[in-house]
Amino acid sequence: MSRVPGAGGVVFDTEGRVLLIRDRNGFWVFPKGHLDPGETPEEAALREVREETGIEARILAPLGTTHYRNDRGEEREIRWYLMRGQGEVRLEAGLTGGGFFEAEEALEKLDFPEDKRLLEVALAHPALRG
Repeated sequence: MSRVPGAGGVVFDTEGRVLLIRDRNGFWVFPKGHLDPGETPEEAALREVREETGIEARILAPLGTTHYRNDRGEEREIRWYLMRGQGEVRLEAGLTGGGFFEAEEALEKLDFPEDKRLLEVALAHPALRG
């Protein structure tokens, strides 16, 4: 079975807080989604962050890839990007929560081990300090 590609962002504001959303299933995660036809993973990641949260972000660096099976049985492969963004969070319809959180709180909120590891990688990334 082939994996369905996607992209997302681990977005930090200028105060060092990280952006999380509470998805339709009630899980705390990072914004992500499918690639549109002809779209690069970078373009998709920026678009998904903007659509889901209203945050305009810019990519600082690639963070790697995660794999999982979603609730519809699809195998997903998500390319992640470290981003900087700011503004007021305006959640897409259907999302049940979201905002910028201090790193410690975000680590507690995140529901999946691979997302916790991704945040740890992002926090240690040199581009975040630049």
